[in-house]
Amino acid sequence: MLGARGGWQALRRYSSLPRAVRLRVREALGARQPVDEVKVQGWVRSVRSQKEVLFLHINDGSSLESLQVVADPSLENRDLTFGSAVEVQGKLVKSPHKRQNMELKAESIRVVGPCDTWSFPLKMKERHPLEYVRQFPHLRCRNNTLGSLLRIRSEATAAIHSFFQDNGYVHIHTPIITSNDCEGAGELFHIETSNETRESAEKAHFFNVPAFLTVSGQLHLEVMAG
Repeated sequence: MLGARGGWQALRRYSSLPRAVRLRVREALGARQPVDEVKVQGWVRSVRSQKEVLFLHINDGSSLESLQVVADPSLENRDLTFGSAVEVQGKLVKSPHKRQNMELKAESIRVVGPCDTWSFPLKMKERHPLEYVRQFPHLRCRNNTLGSLLRIRSEATAAIHSFFQDNGYVHIHTPIITSNDCEGAGELFHIETSNETRESAEKAHFFNVPAFLTVSGQLHLEVMAG
């Protein structure tokens, strides 16, 4: 009963807070002026608890840089660990440090998704090799190196598409699965059903005709170019 009452009181305190403007980490870092009542959501990159102040660094994937959160130590709880998903509400203020423009002075911290630091594959103070990080596809983007590569490829692809579009080209997606071969393409990867009890060779073809993974879009592009 006491636990339920405490939960309702916490929920009441949280719901009584004024409506906050939700910002992404990139928007918060790039803000020019302080903003009252903002809300930022993301994952905890680091936790540093001192006697008089609690420091957090959170990131939501919108920026390689993390946003520093300054809070009262009373807002810390056992679920506030590295890797946990949090929602922080407070005021965006100018940071006294030269390396960062803005920081978030927290008024409330809510742990949306706790993280078990013992079983979590990434550790806060370790530099994991890329071969290790690639084993966890859902966590790759949290690595700064792989995140940088994704952003570089995204910008390069956007620039190439923009150049050709501005010069009157049409982007064409050629088929991935085809029944045609290209000149000098070599061996093709044949696509078959996974049914082991095939009655005939014809039923082994998924599209009723032999199908292959394409190795080039040459034939389709030649047709479109005409």
